[in-house]
Amino acid sequence: MKKNTLFILILISNIALSKAQSPYYDAVNLRKYIALSTGKFNPDNIDKVDTILSHYLKDKFQTVSITFGTDNPFTKNLFENGAKHNAIPFSPTTFVSSAGELDVTNLTDGFAKFIVKRTKQELSIAFFEQFKEDLENTRQIQILFPATYNALIAIDQEIYNYPVYLDVLRESFQKDLVLILPDINRLINDSCMNIVFVHNQEIKIILTDGLYLINEFGQGKHPGEILHNYLSSQAKSESLSKIDQNLYPSLQALDLFSQSLRSKQNNQFWISSDSLKLLFEDTTFQIYMGLIYQQAKLSKSKIIFDKIEFTEYLQDIANNMSPIKNYLTNLISKTGSIEYYFKTIKEKQLAGKDKPSYQDYFSLYDATLNLLEYISVTPTIVNLPILNATDMTLLNSYFTAARSLGNIYIDIYEKQYSSAVVEFSNSYFNLLSSKVQKEIDNTKIKMEDVKVKITNATDYQRKSLENEKDSLNLLIRRLENLKNTSSLILKYGTFAAKIAKAESSDDVQNAIEAVALPAGSSRIKRESRSNVSLNAYCGFYSGKNIAGDWSTGFTAPIGIAASWGIYKHTSLSLFFSIFDLGAPVAFRFSNNSDSIPAIKLADIISPGLFVSWGIRKCPVSINAGCQMTPSLTSVSSKGNTFGTKSLRVTLGLLVDLPLLNLYNKSK
Repeated sequence: MKKNTLFILILISNIALSKAQSPYYDAVNLRKYIALSTGKFNPDNIDKVDTILSHYLKDKFQTVSITFGTDNPFTKNLFENGAKHNAIPFSPTTFVSSAGELDVTNLTDGFAKFIVKRTKQELSIAFFEQFKEDLENTRQIQILFPATYNALIAIDQEIYNYPVYLDVLRESFQKDLVLILPDINRLINDSCMNIVFVHNQEIKIILTDGLYLINEFGQGKHPGEILHNYLSSQAKSESLSKIDQNLYPSLQALDLFSQSLRSKQNNQFWISSDSLKLLFEDTTFQIYMGLIYQQAKLSKSKIIFDKIEFTEYLQDIANNMSPIKNYLTNLISKTGSIEYYFKTIKEKQLAGKDKPSYQDYFSLYDATLNLLEYISVTPTIVNLPILNATDMTLLNSYFTAARSLGNIYIDIYEKQYSSAVVEFSNSYFNLLSSKVQKEIDNTKIKMEDVKVKITNATDYQRKSLENEKDSLNLLIRRLENLKNTSSLILKYGTFAAKIAKAESSDDVQNAIEAVALPAGSSRIKRESRSNVSLNAYCGFYSGKNIAGDWSTGFTAPIGIAASWGIYKHTSLSLFFSIFDLGAPVAFRFSNNSDSIPAIKLADIISPGLFVSWGIRKCPVSINAGCQMTPSLTSVSSKGNTFGTKSLRVTLGLLVDLPLLNLYNKSK
C-alpha cells in the first residue's frame, strides 16, 4: 500500500509541476492579444486575457481588472478604459482552464510508449499461457514439443516472468526442432492417434514407411541401397495392399531390375546408359531376360500381380520385349540423375572445402523420389494398368508424404526450421484432415441415434445410453483436438523456429508479435470480488458522433476503473476516462524513434464513461460507452492533426492495462 501511495504522490506531483504557470510562455501568449492600432489588449479578446491572468491572482477576492488593470504598474496601461472584465476569481475551474494550454508533450509521449510496451507484454504473456495450456490439453503437441513442454511445466505459475526463461525456452525449441522427425515417429506410434488410425491404417503405413526412407537417407546410404533395404526390411505386402494391391509387387519388380543393373565400379551403383545400350543387343537381352525370369522364379518372395506370378506374365511377353527395353531406358535415366547428385555430395564431403548445399540434398532426394514414383508404371511392362489408374489419391499421398518428410529432413539439416514446420503442418493436414472429419461426422450420426434411443428408453436402459452418449461426446472432443493439431503445429512451430534463431531480445519480441493472439492475462479483475485501479485501455473502436458521423480508429483512454469479478472468470467494470492518448499511441506502435510535435493538455482531455466486459482467459475487454472526443486526432513526425470535440457513443475491442491497483478485495 505504501508503494501505491508513493506512486500516486509522484504522479500527482509530476502533473502539478507540469501545470505550474510559466510567465515567459504566458507573456508570449498574451502578446498576441495586443491590438496594433492601440497598443492595448483587444477588448474582443479580453476573456482570453482574463483567463490567463487569473492564475496570478492571490485569492478569490481579487479580480483581473483591479490587480492588473489598476494596481500593477507594468500592465495597467495595457487595458482599454472601460474594458469589461468578467469576474474570474481564482478557483480549480480556472486552474484547469489555464492548464489546458500547458505543453504536456513529454508526459504524453512517455505514457504512449509505456502503453505500447505494456500492450505487447500483455499479449506476450497471454501467448505463453495459451501455449502452456494447449500443450497440457493436446497430447499430440506434447509429443512433438517434449522439451518445450517440460520447460513450461517447470516454469508453471511464473510464466508471467517469461523473459527470465527465454534462454531455457530457446534451447528447448532448438532441441525439439532438431529432433522433430524422431518425434513424428513417436507420434505415429502413440495411442493418441489410434482414434484415426483404427479405420485408416493406410495413413499410418504411408507415414511410417516415409520415415523409414528418410532415416535411411539421413544415414548417407545410396538410394539404390535404400530401395533394396526398404523392400527387404520395411515394406509389407499386406500393408501396402491397403494403398494398392499391386504396389508391393511393383516395388519387387523395380528392385529386381535395379539389382540386376548394378555396376562393378566402386564409385557407381548402377551401370551407365551407354552400358545399357550394349545390353539391348537382341541375343544379349534375350539372355538377360532369361536370367531375370530365373531369379524371379527362384525367389522366396514371389512377385504376384493380380494373384498371378510375374514369371507367367514374362512368358506371355517373351516375343515382344520392347516395353521392357523402354522401361529400363527410363529407369537408367532416373538412376543417372541419382548417381550425379550422390557423387557431388560425396566429393564435397571428402574434399572438406565446400559443405553440400541445400540444393545438393534436395536434388538428390528429389531424384530418389522420382525413381520411387516410377513404380506406378511398372505393371505396364506386363500389360497391366498403372497403379491406382482409377483413383490415385492414396498412391499420391504415399509419394507426397515421402517427399514432404524428405523436405523436412533437409530443412532441419540446413536449420531452415520455419520451412520444416510449414511442411509438416501441411502434410499432417492433407493426410489426416478429411479422415478425421469423416470420423467426426460418423460419430455425430451415432450420437443422434443414441439421443433418439434415450427418449424412448426405460429408466434401466437410459443409464447405459447416457454413458454411451458421454463416451461419444468425449470421442468427438478428442477428434476435434486431433483435427486442430495441424493449426497448433503451424502456430507454435513457427514461433519456436523464430525463437530458435533469435539473436536478440528484439528478435524474440518480433517473433511473439508475429504469432501471438490474446488468450490469457490481466487476471486480477477477473479473479477478485472487487477492484479499483488506475487503468488504461488500448485498441480499436467504432462509434457515432452526436453530430451524426460514424468513425473508427485507435483509442487509448486512461482513467479510473471500478471492477467486479463475475461469472466464469470474467469481469465487469465501470471505467471513467480522463485522457485519451489514441493518436500518440498509434504513432508509437509504428514509430519508436522520431520525436513528436508539441501536445497540450487540452488536446488529450477526453472525459467519458464506459461499461467494460473482461473476456475470460484473455487480456482483452469489450468496452461500450460515451466520451468527449480528444481534439488531437493524429500524430506524425511532420505535425499533429486536430478535430472538433464531440460527444461520441462508442464500442471498442481493447487490451486491458491496469496501471495501478488502488483497492482490491479477493473472492
